[in-house]
Amino acid sequence: MSKNKKERTHVLSTRIDDKSVGDAIRFIANVNSDDDYREKEYRKYKRKPIHLILNTYGGSVYDGLGLIGAIERSKTPVHITVMGTAMSMGLFILAAGHKRIVSRHATLMYHQLSVFLRDKLEGIKDAVKESERLEKVCETILFERTGLTPKHLQPYKTQKKEWYLGAEEAKKLKIIDKII
Repeated sequence: MSKNKKERTHVLSTRIDDKSVGDAIRFIANVNSDDDYREKEYRKYKRKPIHLILNTYGGSVYDGLGLIGAIERSKTPVHITVMGTAMSMGLFILAAGHKRIVSRHATLMYHQLSVFLRDKLEGIKDAVKESERLEKVCETILFERTGLTPKHLQPYKTQKKEWYLGAEEAKKLKIIDKII
């Protein structure tokens, strides 16, 4: 890998949580800051993409949405490559990429938002409302950025099942741009 590509590559191969996402957001912000400076200094400077290598079973929805916000806000394109898995929150992060690539052996997985509740009844009602809001936010990302529709997801929501996708199926559904 070239030195320039190393400086623009970040690997996220763990649970989606405040630490892993904080590191990724910091990386994206630093590259953007460097590119902003170079654009001011060099008239013909062209931003080269950030490469986010993703291999995750998912994790925190709130933290994942933080990373998605950083990807969407990035002036420097963020290319996401899945080497292994992009499951649960990882799938939504993949969908946010400016370019989405998976290895031919990669596995993607969608499932309904998971919630573990223990509270008084009113607290549970509030948590359910918030979970429904979060699920809508995540699904909107998929619907806006891929070829998926509510009809694709409905069977997995009503049957409480996971939907596993290989690279070819993901390409057909326009979840990804390229298989490597």
